[in-house]
Amino acid sequence: MSGLIYRDVHKNEFSDSEVWEAIKNDDREVLILIPMKLGFCHDNWKFTQEVSVRLSEHPDETIRGNSVRGFAYTAMNHGTLEKNIVKPVLLRALKDPSDWVKSCAQDAVDDVNHYMGWRIGTARKNKEREKRFYERRK
Repeated sequence: MSGLIYRDVHKNEFSDSEVWEAIKNDDREVLILIPMKLGFCHDNWKFTQEVSVRLSEHPDETIRGNSVRGFAYTAMNHGTLEKNIVKPVLLRALKDPSDWVKSCAQDAVDDVNHYMGWRIGTARKNKEREKRFYERRK
């Protein structure tokens, strides 16, 4: 028998009230990690989604970037997100002025599409592919 013992290394360090308090106080040090930590370990996916949506509009680009990563981790660990809420946030993040946020958003879109079976952000790629196809046929 193996001597390995499983320990849950992803424990929720924050209560819901502590999360809202950190948002209210604009505690940058805490806000940077909250969406990802919640996505890994919070029992309520809807709460995690709500926090990620809220932080996606933060002035700090690192917090905005990590907020969209929160969607990816929630999709990965819970398999549930509300498309009508998450999709517009991710599409907006893909157009963010910050390259960091755009990069995080693209990674999040890829992960969310994979885990949720969605096709966010594929319309433009499909149109470009169709355009190239029809141009070759001329």
